[in-house]
Amino acid sequence: MTPPTMIPEMWETKKTGEPAGDDFSDWSDDDDADGSGSDSDSSDVDIEVGAGGITRDFWLKKTGPADGATKKKRERGERKKVEKKKEVKKDEKGEMNAEAVLKKLRDIEEKRGRRGIDKKAYIEDLKLLLTKAKKEATRLKIMTLLATALFDISLNTGRSMPVPLWKECSKMVESIVDTLTSNRELQLTEDEEVDENYEELELEDEMKEKEAADKKNGQDEKSRPEIVYIRGNLFSFISRLSAQLTQSLQEVDEHDVSYVQRLTDEPVLVALVEKVSKYYEAIEKKDFLVKVQLINLSHIYYTYKKDLDVFKDSKEEASGYLMTAKPLFTPVKSTVYDLVISLLHAEGARSKTIALLSHVYHKSIHNRFMEARNLLLMSHLQDVIHNADIESRILYNRTLAQLGLCAFRNGHYGASLDCLSELYMYPNRIKELLAQGVTSTRYHERNLEKEKLERMREYPYHMHMNLDMLEAVNLISAMFAEVPNLCKHGKRKVISRSFRKYYDHHKKQAFTGPPESTRHLVMSASDKLAQGDWEQCFKFICSLRMWALMPHAEAVKEKLKKQIQASALQIYLLVYGPQYCSIDVKQLCTMFDMTSRRVHTIVSRMMLRHDLLGAWDQPSGCIIMHNEELSRLQQTAVGFADKVSQYVEMNERLLDLRGTYYKSNDYRGNKHDGKHGHQHGNRRNYHGKPRTNYSRIGQMSRTSRY
Repeated sequence: MTPPTMIPEMWETKKTGEPAGDDFSDWSDDDDADGSGSDSDSSDVDIEVGAGGITRDFWLKKTGPADGATKKKRERGERKKVEKKKEVKKDEKGEMNAEAVLKKLRDIEEKRGRRGIDKKAYIEDLKLLLTKAKKEATRLKIMTLLATALFDISLNTGRSMPVPLWKECSKMVESIVDTLTSNRELQLTEDEEVDENYEELELEDEMKEKEAADKKNGQDEKSRPEIVYIRGNLFSFISRLSAQLTQSLQEVDEHDVSYVQRLTDEPVLVALVEKVSKYYEAIEKKDFLVKVQLINLSHIYYTYKKDLDVFKDSKEEASGYLMTAKPLFTPVKSTVYDLVISLLHAEGARSKTIALLSHVYHKSIHNRFMEARNLLLMSHLQDVIHNADIESRILYNRTLAQLGLCAFRNGHYGASLDCLSELYMYPNRIKELLAQGVTSTRYHERNLEKEKLERMREYPYHMHMNLDMLEAVNLISAMFAEVPNLCKHGKRKVISRSFRKYYDHHKKQAFTGPPESTRHLVMSASDKLAQGDWEQCFKFICSLRMWALMPHAEAVKEKLKKQIQASALQIYLLVYGPQYCSIDVKQLCTMFDMTSRRVHTIVSRMMLRHDLLGAWDQPSGCIIMHNEELSRLQQTAVGFADKVSQYVEMNERLLDLRGTYYKSNDYRGNKHDGKHGHQHGNRRNYHGKPRTNYSRIGQMSRTSRY
């Protein structure tokens, strides 16, 4: 700082010692107090004045006693240094002693949850402290805090954990499991209300511990040590790892290589979950064992294994691929089977429901249709599934869809229609029913909250079922039931409403171009089947895109070809049979490329059902037709039946609009609840208890239509 310019009156005032205006000593003191004064070597200019004037010492910084604020700062800094030296007190080997480790651990633990804390620095401190701890109990406590801190990094961010962080966290949880498995005296508190007591072990003298350990080794090994409890929950770590992996798979682009790379982490999680389940089984904590087994089952029930499949392709015959079935109800040992058996013997209705549905799903993807169907029917889940939670209902829908695909592959087209028709009652909601996305609403307002919930429930892409295949299987199965029904009854009886709607729209079109979409191809095939042209119908069916994804495609096509031939023969006899007096069986075999034995079976079945008015003439090998004209009374009765069916259909449509068509009979009006009940309400059995009447609508029949 350069000295201020002095006016002559000031010089004279200082010489005489009389005050004149402002006091310079006061200015210099204030400047020093503020810390803005110049240093001792900041001015090298010697001021030459006369005797009694201002000398050079006047402008130098005075080194007097510091003020109170500076003293407090110095004392605070010295106190911190002393505390730090005490905290990082080391022994002769250069390691932190037990007291310093525990004190540092308490300080770090208290920082968690504070606002503005650096989470990465918090994790680094825990990692450094982990290398200093000696006792397994203290190391386990630090590892639990470290795993929790790794989860807290992505907390409230709305996104999943980064992949490196997830892998690091899984390794930390695995270390926790290994420590708990190898040291049975250590346990996490889980849901128990107990206090931690790990500090006592760390504070013991090391020499005494070694001597005590030597003595204990020489004594009886059956003496059980005292249990050391540490605050933590192993199940929460596993469940969060599973949830973070699922969320990460939802966020990654399913058509990118990163999705496949991320999917390789699932076997790591499954192996970790199996370790945790073995640990819970060893310490006999059944509640957590059931929850961990459910997580394990959710990651493996949808996997396909070729050695469990009951069908194998064989090229021994020239007719194409054939499916040879293994003996049904053969006990097959697998991880899914063991988990399901364990969960079915545990308590809890939800765990049993999920276990059963997962088992049915697992059997369906391995083409064990009869076993899967019997399990589902004997459980009666279709009667109570509407009371379950949303996740269980979604799993039920997915199981039903997979069972329908399994029935189609095995040639049970009626059962396939029964399974898939429930899902396609509302074709615009199929994605939400299977948790495979959200249907875009074009004419309705979007509910953002509901859409967000649907996105959260969505399954990862590798668990999705092809919707195009589901629609094709549903329409083909409905084609085998609806086209003969239209030829026999006309429009009076409806089996599949979705197929009937698409088929009526197809027939009303004045000009139909070459079929391209899945729906258009199936409708064109149905049109050819109604004319008896089975070859063109089979050609349209084979041009569907689903065959690239269908397992055992060639074997399924062979079964489908035989069913198309049988349906075409049945439709041909229904439409053109009354025009004949007799039909030669050899001509039918030539037209439909079938054996005489198979033709005889189909025609005999139609005669027994009174679908075909005729009789067999064995010597000539012909079918003698009995054409009888309806009387006037019969024609009137048929017209009356048509009117009644129309009224019934109109009534069902009104009930559909009101949303009460699929409710059970128990929900109907019951005005009187007396001892014997109302005659139109719930009837009572001879014990006086109400009899439950479940609706048969929406349930899969025990036997298929064909």
